[in-house]
Amino acid sequence: MPNNLIERVLKTIRNYEMLKPGDTVLVAVSGGPDSVFLLRALINLKTKLKLKKLVVCNLDHGIRGRESSEDSLFVKKIAEDSNLGFIHKKIDLSKKISKELSTEEIAREERYKFFNDAARAVKANVIATGHTLDDHAETILMRIIKGASLKGIVGISPVREESSLKIIRPLFELEKAEIEKYLDERGAGYRVDSTNAEPIYFRNIVRKDIIPFLEKYNPRLKRALCSLAEHLREDFEFIREAKLMVKGQGSRVKDGSIEIRLKDIVIQPKALQKEILRDCLESIGGEIKRLSFRHWKEMEQFIKHKRKGNSIDLPGDIRVTRTALSLVFRSR
Repeated sequence: MPNNLIERVLKTIRNYEMLKPGDTVLVAVSGGPDSVFLLRALINLKTKLKLKKLVVCNLDHGIRGRESSEDSLFVKKIAEDSNLGFIHKKIDLSKKISKELSTEEIAREERYKFFNDAARAVKANVIATGHTLDDHAETILMRIIKGASLKGIVGISPVREESSLKIIRPLFELEKAEIEKYLDERGAGYRVDSTNAEPIYFRNIVRKDIIPFLEKYNPRLKRALCSLAEHLREDFEFIREAKLMVKGQGSRVKDGSIEIRLKDIVIQPKALQKEILRDCLESIGGEIKRLSFRHWKEMEQFIKHKRKGNSIDLPGDIRVTRTALSLVFRSR
């Protein structure tokens, strides 16, 4: 494995086919070490990868007051010193409080909405974020602790297509510690988010307490979790491709409900049934994250044994009704 971190980033980009000549890349930079290194790496590789343009974007969530404003100014200066375009937005996350979502989840939603808007504004076809191997491992462990399906355990995808945009994570195979060491050795400045040490956020507890405890039993725990996710991703991709081959996955009917023929789903393996039902529920506005193992077992019994006219309620105020020939998903 190459010693130089930049070369390792290049290897990851090529292995996952993240970039191609002529791409315009919007680089998400918070000011922290990971995103600062990401920007430095892409600037370094721009000519070799034959990229058309790099543009820096930064979102101030308005949570940390003056500290987050200074982070944004720090990022702006990096962009200016590198002769790169800079797009910035400040929001007040406190005004977007939701009973259904945590602060972390709301922040993520707002972040990606901004990334998408900024990418379209500068005609970028790729968005690069600074997610590292640590972020991936933390996400996997958080989802295992809370209870997750196969789709959840595969964690953060190195490449994700979203409409006409591609979201990439070039630091996917690097650890935070080696990134910080690289920057420190070169005297490269970066900002430190004070909220990363606060135990009020679940991710911080996983990072500071749970992972270090488990690493006593497996020092390579983070890489083990990421390897597990990669193996499971292959299984998940197989299931997803098989799902596309199933007839009658779910068609929208006049009243806004979604209907799927029973004969098309009962013959499928349970893993495939679950993905088809998940798609139907998501399409009608159901709350996928609130689905528990109990819900899936109830659905399994519902498909096997219930009769015409029976129904079952699922998270998100969704009711599934069984007719003679199909399952109908509709908002209650």
